[in-house]
Amino acid sequence: MAHEERNSHGVGHMLKMTLACIIPFAIILILPFFGVSSKWTTFGAVGLMIFLHVLMMKDHFLSHDKHKGGIK
Repeated sequence: MAHEERNSHGVGHMLKMTLACIIPFAIILILPFFGVSSKWTTFGAVGLMIFLHVLMMKDHFLSHDKHKGGIK
C-alpha cells in the first residue's frame, strides 16, 4: 500500500485540525484584551473546540467508509 493511500487526509486535514485548536485558544487569549472575560467565554471556546473536533472525527470515519467501499 502506497504512502499516499495510507495518509489520505493530507494537508487539508492537518489544516482543519490546527484551526480547530487555534481558533478557540485565540478566543480565550484575545477576548480579554477587549474587556470580554468570563468563565462562560472559556467554557464556550472549549465547547467550540470539542465540537469542531467531533465534526472532524465524523469526516474521518466517513472517508474511511468510502475507501472500504461502504458509502458511495
